[in-house]
Amino acid sequence: MQKLIFTLCLLSVAFIASSQKSNLDKAENAINEKYYERAFKLLNDAIEDDVTKKNPLTYFLRAICLYELSKDEFFLKKHPDAISEACKMVLKGKDKDKTNRYKGVFDLFISDLVIKNDSLAEEEYKVNRYPKAIKIYNISVKMNNDTFSYYMIGKCYQMAADTANAKYYYKNLINWYNETNKSGNKIRKPVVEPFLFLADVYWFKKDYDSANYYLDVATTIFGEKNTKINYYQYLIAKEQITTMPPSSIMLEVITKALKFSPTDTFFIKKENALNLYLIRNYIEAKDSIRADTLIFRFARNKALKANDQFYDDLKKVDIFLHPLPENILWKMSDYYYVNTHDKASAYLAKKYIIKTSTANDSIKPTDKDIIARWLKIIDFARENESPGYLALLINQACTDYPKSKELSELKKKLLTK
Repeated sequence: MQKLIFTLCLLSVAFIASSQKSNLDKAENAINEKYYERAFKLLNDAIEDDVTKKNPLTYFLRAICLYELSKDEFFLKKHPDAISEACKMVLKGKDKDKTNRYKGVFDLFISDLVIKNDSLAEEEYKVNRYPKAIKIYNISVKMNNDTFSYYMIGKCYQMAADTANAKYYYKNLINWYNETNKSGNKIRKPVVEPFLFLADVYWFKKDYDSANYYLDVATTIFGEKNTKINYYQYLIAKEQITTMPPSSIMLEVITKALKFSPTDTFFIKKENALNLYLIRNYIEAKDSIRADTLIFRFARNKALKANDQFYDDLKKVDIFLHPLPENILWKMSDYYYVNTHDKASAYLAKKYIIKTSTANDSIKPTDKDIIARWLKIIDFARENESPGYLALLINQACTDYPKSKELSELKKKLLTK
């Protein structure tokens, strides 16, 4: 008899469980047919049942009903916290889904719910209720790790003047952006403000390296034409070089600034002055390797700007621009002479002569080629340059080739005049 009663009890439990599962199926079918009120009632029963309340699907379906019914003003008046409740249902469903059976199944719906939840947070943000906004944005983050919601938490802390927490959230977000970008994956709707905020924080502390780090990472994500990033790069570089001694490091800062602000007169003139200063010092120190490296890099970079869309404007402020790099060497020689650096002027003139002695760079010029080129350039200078610069050229040529009869005769001829 006892065995019969136990069997009947088991059958009864099985029937109830089956009945409740049937109610869950009915709710799912009702949602598919957009009968959300009917589904909502079925799910209200399911959430109270000992069997179906353990099923994560119950909570996901109830969240969908709340989200859809919240679009009805009459329902929303009766249930003003419908969206908040829907978010709680999603989090509860995720918590109960221990086997990840429903992982990814409701991602599209959750994304829509996050947008709706964020709109509630935005309402609090707009009226400066930052703690409340942070609480709501945190729910969005918990639902699907939404990066915009995460950014807004940092923004709320920033607006509340809580710099420490703002830095914490912004740094985490930037690290995520950076890792995602490095992996080759696309970042969905990245925001530039965290980079600028952190750059500003470190700029204020005069920690230029840290400030530039965040701007450099931002450039890899937003590209080289982002005006906000470029403006920060420009201002920081301008301040940075005021405390730096003339050096190759300073030149790197200026070159980087020009990359983002190619037409800026201040940096163009600084770049020219610093290059010419360093080259002159290397020549004076007889460090021809460094001098030549810097000379030809300077000439090549200036020549490349002939293809720049701003070339005509750049020519107005940059006296060294020319499509041919060898002609830039000539301009540099002339500059040094005018500024009474005769040694550097002669050195650059010599480089120009060697560079233009043959029609092809791959052919090494002979002494005969170089002498012929000296003769031609000196003849040109006689008609177009000052007597002092002409004398500098002929003296350099004769110093390099004292046995050349042509150069010696030309020197005598010019001196007699």
